Amino acid sequence: LPAVLAQYGNAQLQIAGWPPLDKGPLLRPVIDRMFPYKLYCKRLAAQLGVAGHIRYTGPLDASAMRQAYLEADVFLLPSSCENSPNSLGEAMLLGLPCVAAAVGGIPSMLEDGREGYLYGDALDEKALANAILRVLQSPDGGTAMGQAARARALQTHDAARNADDLIHIYETILREEHK
Repeated sequence: LPAVLAQYGNAQLQIAGWPPLDKGPLLRPVIDRMFPYKLYCKRLAAQLGVAGHIRYTGPLDASAMRQAYLEADVFLLPSSCENSPNSLGEAMLLGLPCVAAAVGGIPSMLEDGREGYLYGDALDEKALANAILRVLQSPDGGTAMGQAARARALQTHDAARNADDLIHIYETILREEHK
């Protein structure tokens, strides 16, 4: 976020979900002890000077989540472990340019350089920042990537096609068992 803010001073990281729990000064030490990752994130944001650029949306229903995707400039998935993340598929279906760590099944879902950008280790902040900036600095702001991601997602997430494929798989298994 600091690297993005250096070039886009009004940038904001929006995180879907509840903000870190804070019940006031009396309970804060207890909460901080119970939830050390929350405390770590809070301290890191303060240390980096980015706390004012992080916004938690609170829980979102399907319509509000769709709107949040559509209002975003880029979808980020800096996860260290994923198989087939629904959030990435949703972002692709809505035509967002995506930046994701190249872990688990993500590289099979998103073609690097065409539908978004993949970067190495999820904790490599420089690689993440570079990928985000590549999207934001592209002449079209990532529109072509988002369109390519949507085209792919419309095929891979086609319910009728997936149901037909699944039926075909089961029929093949059944035929093999009766041989």
